[in-house]
Amino acid sequence: MALAEVVWFSPVLAAAPGGTGQLTGDLLYTIARCLSGVLVGGCLGVAVGLLMGWSLSARHLLENPLEVFRAIPPLAAIPFFIMWLGPAPITQFLILVLYSFLRIVINTVEAIRNVAPVLTQYSRTLGATRGQAFRTVILPGIVPELAGAMRVAFAASWGLEIVAELLGSPAGIGRLFTYLVPLLRPDLIIALVFWTTIVAVVLDQLVLVPIVRWATRWVPRAA
Repeated sequence: MALAEVVWFSPVLAAAPGGTGQLTGDLLYTIARCLSGVLVGGCLGVAVGLLMGWSLSARHLLENPLEVFRAIPPLAAIPFFIMWLGPAPITQFLILVLYSFLRIVINTVEAIRNVAPVLTQYSRTLGATRGQAFRTVILPGIVPELAGAMRVAFAASWGLEIVAELLGSPAGIGRLFTYLVPLLRPDLIIALVFWTTIVAVVLDQLVLVPIVRWATRWVPRAA
């Protein structure tokens, strides 16, 4: 059965360049790229988003260029990354960093806008400085929205990473797809899709969801 074959040993996968007969190494490569790219891009996005929320000048300077870059479809940008940087691991990493950054920076700005202005006004009335109000009211207020945005960015990163690997990569699930398609092995391709989906769901539910719940533990939960 193809589902078990790709986990234990597949002669077809073993015949691939650099193949071990299992999907484990390539799957770990894809997971590492997704996690690292989203983490770095997300942190940069939050930092720039907070800067835009704090400084009106920074928002006016950066908002329109960011919207233009965000409008460029990833599938249109990936070939240019491959041409400029080659099919190297850094290429996939930078693609994920860029699109995670664009997603999170916009979510950060919108999350700041969605914080009720009256809450900041109350804090200022009680004697808080602008910096204290930003730190104690706005920062906690945007955490729930940003936590959801990070989960969405991580889910989207799987597709971006695999497409980037399809266009050239030393390892990864996309590289296996590139190898299997000319061999006309839909059974193995479906098996790879199945296990990749399972791993993505498990990582989301067992890693990201607990982190999100901890980060938003002060938010009232529905009964």
